[in-house]
Amino acid sequence: MLAVDGSASALTPKDHEVAASPEPKHEEKHDDKKRSKKHDDKKSSKRKDEDKGSKKGNDGNDGNEGSKKAKDRKVQNEGHKKGDGQDAKGDSDGLSKTTRQSRTRRARAVRKPRVAAMHPPVDSSVERKIAQLRKEIDEIQQKNREILGDVPAKTLLNGSGGKSLKDALLGAKGAKEAGKPRKERTKVSEDDFEKLDIKHLNPDELKFQPVDHEIPPVPRLSYGLDRVLFNPGVYRLQDPRSRVYNFDPYLEKIMSVNEFNFSALSEYKTSSKDEELLALTEKMGTKFTGSTSSMSGVLQHFHFLLSNFRKLNHEMLSKKFPGPTDKFSKITEGPSAVFLRWKDGKYAIDADKAYDQPNIMSWLGHSLEKLLTVDRTEFERYRRSSGDAVPGEDESSRCYHYSKLGNFLMRSQLDAYDPRLPGTGIFDLKTRAVVSIRMNHQEYETGKGYQIRYDHGEWESYEREFYDMTRATMLKYSLQVRMGRMDGIFVAYHNVERIFGFQYLPLEDMDNVLHGQKDTCLGDQEFKMSISLLDELMQKATQQYPEQTLHLHFHTHKSARGNPPFMYIFAEPVTEEQADEIQNKNQEAHRAFERDIVGIVKDDPALQAEWHEIQDRVDDELNGEHGVDSKKAEAAEDIEATVEESSTLSSDETPEVAGETPAEKTDEPDVPKGPLMGWTLAVRHRLNGHYVERPVSLTPEDSWTIEYHIRELNETDRWNLYEKVKKNRNQLIGEERDKEGAKKHMEKYRELIKKYSERGRQWREEQDALAAKVEPKVYEPLGPGSQSQNQAQSTG
Repeated sequence: MLAVDGSASALTPKDHEVAASPEPKHEEKHDDKKRSKKHDDKKSSKRKDEDKGSKKGNDGNDGNEGSKKAKDRKVQNEGHKKGDGQDAKGDSDGLSKTTRQSRTRRARAVRKPRVAAMHPPVDSSVERKIAQLRKEIDEIQQKNREILGDVPAKTLLNGSGGKSLKDALLGAKGAKEAGKPRKERTKVSEDDFEKLDIKHLNPDELKFQPVDHEIPPVPRLSYGLDRVLFNPGVYRLQDPRSRVYNFDPYLEKIMSVNEFNFSALSEYKTSSKDEELLALTEKMGTKFTGSTSSMSGVLQHFHFLLSNFRKLNHEMLSKKFPGPTDKFSKITEGPSAVFLRWKDGKYAIDADKAYDQPNIMSWLGHSLEKLLTVDRTEFERYRRSSGDAVPGEDESSRCYHYSKLGNFLMRSQLDAYDPRLPGTGIFDLKTRAVVSIRMNHQEYETGKGYQIRYDHGEWESYEREFYDMTRATMLKYSLQVRMGRMDGIFVAYHNVERIFGFQYLPLEDMDNVLHGQKDTCLGDQEFKMSISLLDELMQKATQQYPEQTLHLHFHTHKSARGNPPFMYIFAEPVTEEQADEIQNKNQEAHRAFERDIVGIVKDDPALQAEWHEIQDRVDDELNGEHGVDSKKAEAAEDIEATVEESSTLSSDETPEVAGETPAEKTDEPDVPKGPLMGWTLAVRHRLNGHYVERPVSLTPEDSWTIEYHIRELNETDRWNLYEKVKKNRNQLIGEERDKEGAKKHMEKYRELIKKYSERGRQWREEQDALAAKVEPKVYEPLGPGSQSQNQAQSTG
């Protein structure tokens, strides 16, 4: 056989067998030589013609290149002659014609292909494959033209390589389903592209500014609780092993709500009733104002939108905690509503209280905040049975931070202060009732036996309470901290009867759960963009219905099939009387609770094309393929999602979640019911010049901007979608929630909690019996260098 260089190689055993066969007749050899000579003459003639053409081209254009090609041909021709000579020599070696032809083909196959061959022969199978590919490409381009018109395709980068915009928007699941039939869409033309108002938002250009004003002294923590601020994790009130109290045992047993004199506390003022806030709003030249509690529910939906429903980070949970979900609770993700009250040229945001139910935790929160910031003697004066005079109104009720961004002025009440904390030193006080109280606040007496006994585990643990908080209220807490320019939150865990322990959560720890990183730059930038987008949406609403009170609903829709989320915004003008009627809907229930429980008696074309694709996906959702009230996507959500927020709606200074009057039947949405405006808001992220699904591990050096588009809903669809949003809200926190069908799936869960409550009550009785036999021990520093040692030395 022949080697790669054209020389003869050793014969294989098979070749020896062929060589040993009888030689062919002389006539056959002669005919073969004739055919070979004729073939060589044709090849020589073809090479001459190609050389002439090459020379002609080289004379007119590139002589050097032509010379190089000529040299290559010369070398190849010599190689052909050498090979032909060897073939001829093979006749004298006694090889058959078949063997010689086979070797010649193998030798020519490994030779360097000729450069001058302009049209080499193509295998028919390759031609068929190319034709098939061209056909498939034509079909794909035709489908794209039907959807988007004649627009060039674009590539979306995600940091790990390029992928198509469609795959990035759909995700892995959506990409698999991309071949499914889709609804016909109106063909988009170049003129249509110009109608989409695509805007850009850069958080670096947004200024969140403090408003200078005089602030009265802010309360500080009492009983040495400031130690908790500088110790990560939970700080138990009493060490369970040694039974030594870390703080004054007076903190352990909570004064019942019917013993505390709530009349001595200053009444909370909503934004629309705060004359000082309205005057400052006018002075600052801003158009909108609101409090942390009235705005945080709405701002949660901007987090869902801007983070693309980022999953919760629970890496800090122990292995003892089984199967934590990385989703927010259903109520947290449910629609949020506020009133935008018209106040003589300004607008004040009030939380919608239509579904606000009276509960023990909202009242207890006020009394516990007072307990944690005054000494024992002062606090006892708030007891109804005390003979001491009731304390007068203190200045702490007027401690506010005011902050400005764009057309917004925000008010934040200041709970506590410590100069050793970073930044302003301000932090929020939060009282956290155990799961048994939260799940059934109307019958809280049955859940008072539930105890927190362990650090980790699914039940009766601080870990359980922290986990529930991450899914339900931590996002709201973090937004309130940012609006108030605070450092973090101080949490007191209790079961209404007694306090178990305390924990300080700085903003970095909350961001680690919510944003997946401890660097607060991501949450800070998201917060500023949220306020700016809310500002623009309220501008649109007030321009449509100027100088009127508006009922606003916000809901970020988690799209199906991996599509990006988008937000619904509805603005319905109402009279002041209508707003008051909605707000006072449960007033009788509140009065009854106060009377019976608390004891109070009162008196570019490419860019346009990509955004048309995004908007088309939003339109697909609006067309009802995956409607707002679809329950299939959330059917697998665990029971805790509902339990967690069953009683947290009013646990803050004002309820942050409210709703609308009961939704009417929405089967007949064609009849207009009054003026209503609706919009959708969609966003796209750009990180360091590349489009991404969401920013991840952001640093201050990174550049994160968004593109966004606000689109007005079709007039015929507004009321239908609006009723669906209100109905969804009603099912989560309204009358529909309390129906038997909604309660049925909770029975097994309630029985489990009841078992833990009964067992905990029995355990607590045993512990109290043991404690009664000994004098309580309270921690104090001992040993060299401690205060007690120094005092002993001075007296000695």
